Amino acid sequence: MNIWIIVIFLFQFIGVFMSSQYKENNFSTESFSALQAPAENKIIRPNINHLIKRILVERRRERIITIGLVAVCSSAILLLIFFQN
Repeated sequence: MNIWIIVIFLFQFIGVFMSSQYKENNFSTESFSALQAPAENKIIRPNINHLIKRILVERRRERIITIGLVAVCSSAILLLIFFQN
């Protein structure tokens, strides 16, 4: 019965860890005031390749963290089961 309590605790810990990651806030007051000032009439378009690469890198990083946490938790559970018997 103690193993299930530990398993539930570990899954709750993983959920808290993954949901509390910091996301960058791009809507600061400095950027808002800079957008309102008409420095030039030229419209600057973002580099779409750079944005796609940033998204892919962020997804890869999250996937690696998730796989690592699952591996650590599953090995801990298997060790607990092995040493309890």
